[in-house]
Amino acid sequence: MIDYQAAADKLGASVAALKAVAEVESSGQTFWTIGTEQKPPIRLEAHWFGKLTGYKHNDTHPDISSKKWNPRLAADTRSGAWQQYTRAAALDEAAAIQACSWGAFQIMGFHWQKLGYASPQEFRDSMDTEEGQLDAFARFILATPPAHDALQRRDWHAFENAYNGGGFNGAYASKMAAAYERHL
Repeated sequence: MIDYQAAADKLGASVAALKAVAEVESSGQTFWTIGTEQKPPIRLEAHWFGKLTGYKHNDTHPDISSKKWNPRLAADTRSGAWQQYTRAAALDEAAAIQACSWGAFQIMGFHWQKLGYASPQEFRDSMDTEEGQLDAFARFILATPPAHDALQRRDWHAFENAYNGGGFNGAYASKMAAAYERHL
């Protein structure tokens, strides 16, 4: 079983705060059932795949490669998300891994080096366990001081900006505050 207490202790944060992040990012799900397989939640960001591949697939694969962020390009089903990833990985596996947010905490794969993984594939492999997903989250928080500080203080507006880059006009912060209260 995933050890939220150990991660919370490592981060100097509360278990409720960590569980709130997982709830807001992935409804608290560490795995989706796709067919008969358990796979981590993912979301391909087409603008990142485009950037990481020099935009060479934009014309032939406009649903998975683009210059600009367009949330409508993200699949709206779990199987669709994995189909997008599989198609992108067939073109460039390392770029596909880096262009996805992964696991219960939706950590972007392009952070693999910052988080101390030897390769994008090692980061991706860590997503195959609940423990690996929680470890990646802890690594991300420790490597991102503004997010770490905001998580410790439960300043959800600052966390919104540090963790997701802002742009949600407080909606993410409100979700975090409500989720935190549910996990107390």
